[in-house]
Amino acid sequence: MVIILAVVAAVPLANYIATSTSRTLFLSRSNDADWFATMAESPLQSGDIANLRELAVRYHELYNTPVFVVDVDRRVVATSRSGVEVNEPDLKVALDSTLAGRLPAEPPALFPWRTGEMVVARPVVNNGRVLGAAVLRVPTEKARDQVQSGLLLLLGGLLISIGAIVIGIVRPITRWVLRPLNDLDNATHQITRGALDTRVSTDGRAPELRRLGDSFNSMALSLHQARQREREFVADASHQLRTPLTSARIHIEGLSRLSPTARFALSDIDRLGRIVQRLSRLAGSDRPGADADSNEAPLDLAQAVKERLVGWKAVYAADDMELVIGEMVPGGVAPELEVDDILDVLLDNASKYGAPPVEVSVTRDGTEVVLSVRDHGLGLGSRDLKKVGERFWRSAHHREMPGTGLGLAIVRSEAARVGGRVAARPPIGGGLVIEVRVPLIDDYDA
Repeated sequence: MVIILAVVAAVPLANYIATSTSRTLFLSRSNDADWFATMAESPLQSGDIANLRELAVRYHELYNTPVFVVDVDRRVVATSRSGVEVNEPDLKVALDSTLAGRLPAEPPALFPWRTGEMVVARPVVNNGRVLGAAVLRVPTEKARDQVQSGLLLLLGGLLISIGAIVIGIVRPITRWVLRPLNDLDNATHQITRGALDTRVSTDGRAPELRRLGDSFNSMALSLHQARQREREFVADASHQLRTPLTSARIHIEGLSRLSPTARFALSDIDRLGRIVQRLSRLAGSDRPGADADSNEAPLDLAQAVKERLVGWKAVYAADDMELVIGEMVPGGVAPELEVDDILDVLLDNASKYGAPPVEVSVTRDGTEVVLSVRDHGLGLGSRDLKKVGERFWRSAHHREMPGTGLGLAIVRSEAARVGGRVAARPPIGGGLVIEVRVPLIDDYDA
């Protein structure tokens, strides 16, 4: 619509520019033609046309405009150049009108695509009797160039006006129309970050957008309720398990004095207690740094790993598996990081799903301390690597083996509690590397 209105306004403006330029040229040359008609009156009566021919030549040289004078019989009596054909269509029309005592009509507007000269004729009159006509053949190249420049300026002005209208009116309207979709996009990003209580407004919107907003809100509510039920289930299960586990531990502690076998049962009870604790923490930690407020001294990750590896070396040796302790670079991390739980999951997975040798190392990478566990098994495909750490996810190669798919999810949750993350990658030479990357505490004194 804006473009149509601009075109409608441009057409008369373009015609005005061309008509005005043409009229200005016609009037200025008409004055010159009138002067020649006055000067030709006496020579046409006397027949002495030498001076008249000289005037025509001088005018032609000065203004680059050919001039000629004809008598009433259309014979050329004086001209600034030879070869004048009075029967040319434009000249014939002008002479017919002029020799009949009428002023010729104004020529058409000079648009850039039109060519040719402008014919300006004036009658030579004496006492009301027409003696002949003075005719100028006016070049129009400069006038057409002026019109072209004016049209280009007009076009530029129209483009600027359309741009200003688009920026000033259309763009705000577009923003207003798309605002509901932007709100929906922002809400979707909030949902993906874990803010499941995010909702979008559906008031005062188009019916289609209102239905889309209602559907989004229903989806978000379902996700929120599912997450709440999951938390409640894990919390209730953890609470219900703590009491019988505590009671069982008390009884087994008494039996452990009488039977060495009971000590193994006591170890399993402790392991169940740690599992319950991890499940409870997994359900409650949805954002990084949730438990990160602590006044305790930083924990040396390398030292904590070496201490835990003492027991695991015996476990691996009993299964005839090689456990290699690699580089151990000291690095302070948040004291609440559950290093034992993380290392237990990674080494248990490596022993079940990987192949020896299994290498454990602690290094620094910029502002992070990296705990790496590498095995030499089959590894994972590129798609599976992206899913490592998702709850209840298991690789297609390992689904027949015992497990719940929660081990690496617990590791990821533990790392996230202190602002860390878990990464998986295929190393050179095959196998799989699981990296737990946690922030380095700068003021740690090794």
